[in-house]
Amino acid sequence: MGVDLNPEHSILHAQVRKAKASHCVDDAGSFLRPSTFKGPSSKVYLGDVAETLLRCSTGAETPTFSHPPGFDEQRWIMEYTAGSLHVSIQSVPYWGFGLLTSGYRNEVVIRGPVEERARLVHDWVAALQHNPWEFAHRGSAKKALQAVSSSLKANEDNWRSHQIRARSLLNEAIASLEHHIDRMEKKGGVEADMIELARLEIDLAQQALADDNTPAVERALSRGEAVLLIPIDEEEEEAHGSVLTIEDEIPFVDLSDDASE
Repeated sequence: MGVDLNPEHSILHAQVRKAKASHCVDDAGSFLRPSTFKGPSSKVYLGDVAETLLRCSTGAETPTFSHPPGFDEQRWIMEYTAGSLHVSIQSVPYWGFGLLTSGYRNEVVIRGPVEERARLVHDWVAALQHNPWEFAHRGSAKKALQAVSSSLKANEDNWRSHQIRARSLLNEAIASLEHHIDRMEKKGGVEADMIELARLEIDLAQQALADDNTPAVERALSRGEAVLLIPIDEEEEEAHGSVLTIEDEIPFVDLSDDASE
């Protein structure tokens, strides 16, 4: 395993397990709409893979269909942007003429920074109810992937490499904060209970990482960083106003998508 990630894009093939008519495509602009949309529209079956990916895509713009569904409501191509990432999803049958949902796969192309792609795929897999690289009909899936210059093993390795990369980045962030706490403790000037609180957040971050809960990892790291922002002594505060001393640069953690732990 241990496949290096493509510097420009990620191409992943996923097995669709469930699909329902909870969305539609508006006829005017080919935008994805909820099934309650009142304007002229056509029904679309997104499936659990695409729906979960959309939920994990922070700041995603409204998806559009470059190939809207026709008679086959589960066959389509949809794309959207989410920050610096561009995502394209193609839903195609690979077994049984698409008569059953299990006969569909999604080919997903994600373009953008490697680290952001890895994070998105990591969160996506964690949120799904199944391993997306495990196909219900392996023989047909093998032929379908060979037709696009891939294989079952290469596809699985690709998924897992994204997960490994994302976990490595999170581990590095945890180790960086832990090193910073050690330096602050040795340097002195920080109350023991603040150091203890920061170390508690390290433990919580490690537990969250073990559960593949990225938002919880980031919240714990943010809290750990926050407790180390110690005010200077009272005499200096009186002379110069209230100032916070920051020993090292504190990495910015985006908590705008504050999902529940």
